[in-house]
Amino acid sequence: MRERIHLIVGAFATLFQKASANPLSLEQKLEILARCGLKLEAPFTVNDLLESWRREDFEKRGFNLVLVGLGMTEERPPWRSHCINAWHFDTESIADNGDYRRIAERMKAMAQGSLRIENIRDHVDVEGRSAWLAFEYRGQNVRIDCKVKDDWVDPGLFAHFVDLLGKSDPSKIYLYYDLHGQDSIIACVTRPQFAELKRAGIAFQPLH
Repeated sequence: MRERIHLIVGAFATLFQKASANPLSLEQKLEILARCGLKLEAPFTVNDLLESWRREDFEKRGFNLVLVGLGMTEERPPWRSHCINAWHFDTESIADNGDYRRIAERMKAMAQGSLRIENIRDHVDVEGRSAWLAFEYRGQNVRIDCKVKDDWVDPGLFAHFVDLLGKSDPSKIYLYYDLHGQDSIIACVTRPQFAELKRAGIAFQPLH
């Protein structure tokens, strides 16, 4: 079965590499990503993505906008995520209490049961230059002091989640996709799925 999946993803990767004359459709891009572990969750469909951008925008070269579409939430309450294990993250998002807690909750959700952190809480005082995140992990209290630089996230925070996931479930890995701005895509997949992303030429890197 795994060999068959490799062949299918490899075929899609070849199609992507040879798509100079015939760019991939939105559906083809979503199919490639789904076979690599990143898929639209029910009840969402292609039509939900097309509420935010035009089809021709999604079908430009590369996967950037499709990944943004996967990683965002629906644009109305209850603000559900389009994809459980992909997140379009803005690094300029720390302004008040609850902001670091929301990051921890999303990292937990993306791990889909593999990162069992509980009792998540935080404190953010930008003017007082004080911020921390705390939670319980395997019965132990964990507190992370975060650097404060205006409303930018402390990039060192994510290494803690990478470390804890490595202890909890080494079969999974957090990934980072650079959008070359202040936003990025963070994802969590299995290691074989990461290998398939690389085979497909989609430039995710391990999160550090």
